[in-house]
Amino acid sequence: MSASKSGHLNFHIFCALSFFSFGTAMMDYFLVYPSRALVGNEEFVAYHALLEAAILPVSVVPFFIITIQNVFLFWSRPENIEKGLVVVSLVFLLLDWASSIFFQIPMNLQLNEGKNMALIQEVIDSNWGRVFFESTQAFFVLIMMVKAE
Repeated sequence: MSASKSGHLNFHIFCALSFFSFGTAMMDYFLVYPSRALVGNEEFVAYHALLEAAILPVSVVPFFIITIQNVFLFWSRPENIEKGLVVVSLVFLLLDWASSIFFQIPMNLQLNEGKNMALIQEVIDSNWGRVFFESTQAFFVLIMMVKAE
């Protein structure tokens, strides 16, 4: 399938935002999540609110954009990229969304009420699925980039 100029632009932005999103997610998971344990009980609610507000524009919005862009790749993508790679990428994005919506977001909303070390640890422990989904999606984006040349 040949892509128009706008299709190529979408593909390049998709690749760049995929790696940006992957990086912000890994910082969140491996730096921000554990830092919650270090914050005192008095400061926790304000700290958690700051994190939750900051994560939306920095991580969630780009992740939403790459999900939409991934869908557009079904119709317009560089011709060396098989539809199967686009499908796999989208599947891992959707699995990540499902994990976020059904597991991570509800637990994080509970943390709005105050510091709970058991819940903080549960958020960290249950997040390995998202680490796998996002790492796998980024790997398939890398494959697409190589094939696009």
